[in-house]
Amino acid sequence: MKKQLPKQMEWVWDARWTSYWFGDEELCQFTRKDFDKKAQELKNAGINAVITFGGFHFRWNFVDEWPGMLRMLKRLCASCHSCGIKVVEHHSAVGCFHPMGEKERRNILSYMRKNRVDPDKHPGFLKILNDGDKEYKGVKYSSMRQIDPRTGQFARSGYSSYPFCHNNPDWQRLYFEHLKDIYACGVDGIMTDDVGFWLRDYACGCIHCREKFKQDTGHEMPPSGIDGENFYGNPENPVNRVWVLWRIECHREHQQRVFDHFRGLGLELARPMYSSSNTNHFGPRGTGMALDNLDGLYSTIFTEVNESDVQAHCWLRIGAESSQRSALARRNGVPPMCLFYPHNVEENLFCWAMTKTWGQNYWGTNWGMKLKKETAMLARTFSFEKKNPRLYEPLESIAEVGVLFSAKTVWLHNDTDANPDYIRMSDPASTDCWAGWCEALMLANIPFDTFGDNDLEERRYFNKFRLIIVPNAVCLSDKAIASLKEFARQGGKLIITHQSGLKDETGAWRKKYPFADLIGAEYRGILQKSPPWIATKQSKPAVAKCNCPQAPAAVFSLHEDVEKLMVLAGGKGPALFRRQYGKGEVIVFAGKPGRLVCVNRHKRFEKDGKRFAKIDFRMNSQVKSLMKATVTSLLPDLSFETEDVPEGFITGVFAGGNHAVIHVTNVAGTLADTGKTVSIPAPLRFPRADTLPGGGRTMLLKIRGDGQRAVLRSPEFSGEKELVVRKEDEYTVIELPAKSVKCYSVIEIK
Repeated sequence: MKKQLPKQMEWVWDARWTSYWFGDEELCQFTRKDFDKKAQELKNAGINAVITFGGFHFRWNFVDEWPGMLRMLKRLCASCHSCGIKVVEHHSAVGCFHPMGEKERRNILSYMRKNRVDPDKHPGFLKILNDGDKEYKGVKYSSMRQIDPRTGQFARSGYSSYPFCHNNPDWQRLYFEHLKDIYACGVDGIMTDDVGFWLRDYACGCIHCREKFKQDTGHEMPPSGIDGENFYGNPENPVNRVWVLWRIECHREHQQRVFDHFRGLGLELARPMYSSSNTNHFGPRGTGMALDNLDGLYSTIFTEVNESDVQAHCWLRIGAESSQRSALARRNGVPPMCLFYPHNVEENLFCWAMTKTWGQNYWGTNWGMKLKKETAMLARTFSFEKKNPRLYEPLESIAEVGVLFSAKTVWLHNDTDANPDYIRMSDPASTDCWAGWCEALMLANIPFDTFGDNDLEERRYFNKFRLIIVPNAVCLSDKAIASLKEFARQGGKLIITHQSGLKDETGAWRKKYPFADLIGAEYRGILQKSPPWIATKQSKPAVAKCNCPQAPAAVFSLHEDVEKLMVLAGGKGPALFRRQYGKGEVIVFAGKPGRLVCVNRHKRFEKDGKRFAKIDFRMNSQVKSLMKATVTSLLPDLSFETEDVPEGFITGVFAGGNHAVIHVTNVAGTLADTGKTVSIPAPLRFPRADTLPGGGRTMLLKIRGDGQRAVLRSPEFSGEKELVVRKEDEYTVIELPAKSVKCYSVIEIK
């Protein structure tokens, strides 16, 4: 990966992150000696970067105590810096608690106490709750709030708050004054959290947003008090699509203002950027908080695994989400990262191992732990990482398979598939189609990289990818379509699914199907429920029949030079077909294979005050087998292959300079929990590879290229183990004994 960070920010590449939790004790009682002691404990655990968090996160609720909080922050920075630890200040930029009813009030007070802040010690905080408003420097909080345009009333967020509008000039002025004071404390970075439009899909309808929307776009929002069903949430209305893109642009403008502000003060600060769900409608379209248009505005980009998730069992869906962050990081020359909230040493090892397998930095923390227990949990992994820097230095993925993530499709297109009601990350229109391919490839140990719309238009990885998968990327620009055709013309392989390309990058339907000349077929329409897919007599696909319950399928009519591989039962048309194009070839799925195999977050619930999750890793096995076979038929000589490695041993392969690294994580025990209800946290099991179907006493890892020596290391055993290495055609074959991997091991090939 080409590094593009300024020299002052290069420390981010080697950052081992945790949260610096602070509350009343740090604010009211800590002396410099106490801060120094806490920093030393963090340093002893191998931590070299912290992001502040705690009960004072909703910063505007504590405006009367900003001077004291700034003094605390200055002492915190000084103590951390004395131990070589960087500090990023993190807070909710627009949130301010305002309860509606006694239940919300009790929940807020309970939240504060859990985060080590006693509300009774903060009269200013309580006064804001009681009064329902606040005046600060001559500005009423209520005058800065976001507005629900349908009612003209204050908009509500999911945090029992009336959020402020980041287009409000008074808010901007007051907020940037506060940021300037924060910078003066000596912080190394800033993370302005929660900046988005709440209520989702509607806000903001304040006078500033109405005027700005008209000025920027020439369009007007529906009048206040008008629900505007033809406008809000209706992507078939072109003005709604303008509205969606405008809100996303407003978020980018805020992040640009922050960047320009500290640069204008002569500072260079780290800017972590994140989302827990950037790949579906919930975040980008719902709140405008998209990450895909923020090039140049962050120093690291990451996924947050929500604290309520069953941390060690959500790796498959989070792995897909994280691959999209890696795509943005790769594009911007910055390190990707993932935030987990592990509950114990074992869970921390597993979560850390997955981030390393994905080629990412790790941020591990748990607000419910005492510092001593938390640092003891993190020390095992961070100490190992610090001791073995060559294993974790930035290396290039060896992937030759690229999976396109189309952000414009997420933002501007709706499908009519049933959408699981409890899963925020699900989105049948695009997210599930893309994520399912990522998950299937991950389970098959086929190296892949996600890449984005801009990358495709720029033909950014055409010298790297040999196969590009286009999973229901409905909204594609003319430039992106031309790039795909040129890729195939030059010898590249393509897999295209369902309705890809039917709309342009603005979300408008095309008058003519753009891939007809590429795939050798005309698009004729859609079947909302696909009949079974049946293999033709002439072809030899991996499966003879695929059942696709409740899934739609596109209807195509084929040209003469197309090889029909599978058909839709009942004579409904082709289900899978193949065609040569230029020096390359393309395979088309009429349906949504990714949607049919996609595993989302597991369903969570509480009972008797305890938390549980219903584990479900089930996939449509027929479709999964067909997806893998399609990839290997187009690329029979993958850059990395495995033999006698059972499903559930996940690899991440990276190379650079004179060495390569293979990370191996054992997730088989979590897969075996399918159908079970587990507690949160859940106990973890690590079955040996040779006890599982498809596993052997020796797992064979084959990487293309010349390797002379392979060494195995792990936080789970001391020292290192020499592995048997041999040459087989163009591959280096590493023999990995099954007993060598409990939770995680890493191989360095020289």
